[in-house]
Amino acid sequence: MKDNGFMIDSDGICLFITLTLRTSLAGRLVLIFLNMMCTGIIVLAAAERITALILASTVIFLLLIRYSLWNFYGKEYLTINTKSIRYQHDYGFFKTTPQINKIGTSLMVQAQNIYQTGKPKQVRLVFISHNELDFPEEVYHVAIPITQKNANAVIRGINLLYLDKVTDDYSLPPIHMN
Repeated sequence: MKDNGFMIDSDGICLFITLTLRTSLAGRLVLIFLNMMCTGIIVLAAAERITALILASTVIFLLLIRYSLWNFYGKEYLTINTKSIRYQHDYGFFKTTPQINKIGTSLMVQAQNIYQTGKPKQVRLVFISHNELDFPEEVYHVAIPITQKNANAVIRGINLLYLDKVTDDYSLPPIHMN
């Protein structure tokens, strides 16, 4: 099994992370089969004019199509700075609207272990911030698990963002020679 795709970049102000879902061939084949079965049920129900079955099958088909698109083309885009986390999901043919979650006084990242059969050890990133009362609260958790090595790269990138912020906030004024 391949690991899920991971790309990280920074411009010094923001950290840009792209996660790509890589589903197994067996999983993709099962989804294709289920989509074909659901389509067949809709066609048969339409031929027999069974309205309730048409409506129920269509709702199930739409949910299954969205799930299938996520498993075939799914990507997750994260943009993190010291004030907010912006995330967006890409389903291949459409993208969700970008969502922005504010970050309080600090940002912590936890890597929660995910146990999946047939795949190497993977983790799910959970972003935790402290609110105005200094209580920890979950700001966001990623939908696509990544390897521990990639999680460490995200943690290092976020630490560098905050280190740059602290340096800018508390540095002495520049010294000019007269």
